[in-house]
Amino acid sequence: MSNFGAVDLSGLANKATPQSGTGIAGWLVPGDEPTLRQYLVLSETTPVLMLVSDNSEASARLRAVTLEVIEENQGRFAGLDIDITVNPQLAQAVAVDQAPAMLAILAGQPSPLFQGEATKEQLVSVLGKVLQLAGEKNITQTVSVQAAQVAVPAKPISSEHVAAVAAIDSGDLPEAKRLYETLMVEYPNDSEARVGLAQVNLMLRLENKEQSGPLGKLFSEADQLLVAGNAAASLALLLDRFEAEMELRDGIRDRLLEMFILIGDSDPEVLSARRRLATLLF
Repeated sequence: MSNFGAVDLSGLANKATPQSGTGIAGWLVPGDEPTLRQYLVLSETTPVLMLVSDNSEASARLRAVTLEVIEENQGRFAGLDIDITVNPQLAQAVAVDQAPAMLAILAGQPSPLFQGEATKEQLVSVLGKVLQLAGEKNITQTVSVQAAQVAVPAKPISSEHVAAVAAIDSGDLPEAKRLYETLMVEYPNDSEARVGLAQVNLMLRLENKEQSGPLGKLFSEADQLLVAGNAAASLALLLDRFEAEMELRDGIRDRLLEMFILIGDSDPEVLSARRRLATLLF
């Protein structure tokens, strides 16, 4: 087990008593983009563990240990297993390029825990600290396995959205981008298409690694901060440059608006950033 990323879970407060909770399909469910979206929402109330795995024996061992520990924690965690060979874009979106790896998601923000294998004792120790941090953030609701409660989607998904998601799952990001752009032309108020397009654009940028143009370095740094779980720093970086830069403001503003979509319009960091942007504009 090796640490990776910028995560500091030391010196945290004692964990809070969990509240009663929500039904999920399983303790450690296979993850795709729709499931990840659901679990990002779930992480507002319950700590989510995100295992990034592949077909290796190391991943199989860590998967078994993770499932055992989650079961023993009596619903304090919900587990999500992202296969890096099936959904490489999802692993890339959280800056993971090698499996196995483990992340915690709290309040929609992924934080890397470790890369490589871990014994049960090591995992229990790390997750104890995650629970402490979750308690500090009042993310203490428990979950239970109730497949029937999550089997019915809130609303049917259109064939156009199905095609776009299928393109993402197959790794054809340019095709997914084309489909979402077509949806946006036909249905300008389709919020799901708007979010999907923003997510695909982010995946493409991360795939290309270096962005061109006079704002390329700035935009790359902002993306890296975002996928590392530091939305506030990502937005602040863009806003600071927006304040100082007059000739390139349009490009920075457009990227800020896309970041707002990625993070979520109701997120406190987005609300604060919108207020600052409005002040700088007017």
